[in-house]
Parts: sequence; C-alpha cells; structure tokens
Amino acid sequence: MTDVSGSTALAALDAWAVRHLQRPESWFGASGTKVTGEAVAAHLQAAAALMKRENWDPQLYAPSSCRTLYYALIQTAADGQGDDDTRDIIRDLLSCVLASATGAPYVYYEAWNEHATRTLHDVLLACDAAAAVARQYGPGPLAAPPQVEPGQNR
Repeated sequence: MTDVSGSTALAALDAWAVRHLQRPESWFGASGTKVTGEAVAAHLQAAAALMKRENWDPQLYAPSSCRTLYYALIQTAADGQGDDDTRDIIRDLLSCVLASATGAPYVYYEAWNEHATRTLHDVLLACDAAAAVARQYGPGPLAAPPQVEPGQNR
C-alpha cells in the first residue's frame, strides 16, 4: 500500500482533495450539523484504538465478521466517542486521503478496508493520516448556534 502516514498524507493530498476539504460545506454531517475537525479526528482515533486493542486485523476477519473500520466507527459512536455526523464526514475524508495516497480517482473506504491485501497496520495508518488531515483542514471550536424564539425568523 502507498504510505498514508500522517505527515506524508498531508504533503501528498492532491489539489482536488485540498480544495474539497477547505470548503466549509465539507464539514457538515448528514443531519446538517457542522462538525469540528477535532471531533472527526477523535472519532477516527477511537475507532483505530478499538481495532488495535481488539486486533481487528482484516487479514484475520472476513468483512461479514463486523470487525472492520465501518463497524469500529459505529461501535465507538454508540459508546459516545462520535456520532452519525462525524462518521459521515469520515467517509468523505478517508476517500480524499486514500485517493490522494493511492493515486486512484476515488476510493471508497469500506471497499479499501475489505480488500484481501489490507492489514490492520494499513488501516491504522489511514486513520492516523485522516485524523491529522481533519485537524489541519477541519473547523475549530464552534460557537453556540443563535437561539431562535418561536415565531422569530432566522
């Protein structure tokens, strides 16, 4: 696999990925909620820690085993270490990082994770790289949204 370690991935992001990740709308989850880069990075790191702790190596488990990055993201969200919005942004973020690292025009992280040659080390490197990119390009702390009184327009 092409190296996707944090510093290499930051340097290797192609121009399209950089432009995409710099767009503010890239950091809104499916619910319409804006998410910080730190929240995305924390969810990725929690999923990676779970996979490492439990040795969820793609070489040892079939995709149907529920021991993949996808399921690690779901499980850590259920444990309060992320949510559907961070997971939604992670899907797009991993696509950018992996496509830039591999030179492919698009990479779907679930298919990448389930490839027969994928190792736990590869997955952990991708998570670390994506977390670093989230911190680099994602929004910082968000201000509380303005309160709208009943009958008041935005």
